[in-house]
Amino acid sequence: MTQLKTTPPQQKNSLLLRDLSAAFMQQMFFWGMDAAALGGNIFQKTGFIKTPSTGLKGTSCYSLPLENGQIFLHGACGGWVSETEEPGFIFIRPKERCFLWHDSQPPVPGKWIAEQLSTPDLISDLLFLVPFLNWWINHETWVESNSSANYRESCYRKYKSLPKSKPWLPPGAGLEWIRMLRENPATTPRAKRFAASLVS
Repeated sequence: MTQLKTTPPQQKNSLLLRDLSAAFMQQMFFWGMDAAALGGNIFQKTGFIKTPSTGLKGTSCYSLPLENGQIFLHGACGGWVSETEEPGFIFIRPKERCFLWHDSQPPVPGKWIAEQLSTPDLISDLLFLVPFLNWWINHETWVESNSSANYRESCYRKYKSLPKSKPWLPPGAGLEWIRMLRENPATTPRAKRFAASLVS
């Protein structure tokens, strides 16, 4: 009798983190377009406070109180900072990696302190990621309901047209993968397998 191969937990975590990082790289491009949307800055429309970055001159940060902490967004990073002693979560775009964030204040863009970062285990550390995933899903739902038809698809086409971009899943499929990750990372498939299942 043939046994199905199972992926060791540590390897699965590494693969999911790789997929999530690819999702962030694409999504941060989308969010950059949201900040510059023709109909007005979508983040400010949905309650974010815009402030000058204290790290990279000429850039802006966005913050929104959420679930005993705050969502923060910048072109170089994004995540959720906890107001408690528990860690938060951060994606650093220049590193193309996800981390737990061990500080009650958002990072200064461009200044990454190693002692404040650690590699998450998406299964055991999911609690620290959920607030950001909740916001991500709600934001995309708002965009779909309040933007012009095919707005996010046009963002995806523009991202794919960039010379050095690495396109991930299309917007609809990508959001569904994020929902699965939020519900149960242990059963979430690799993004490429999920994409293949949609066309099979």
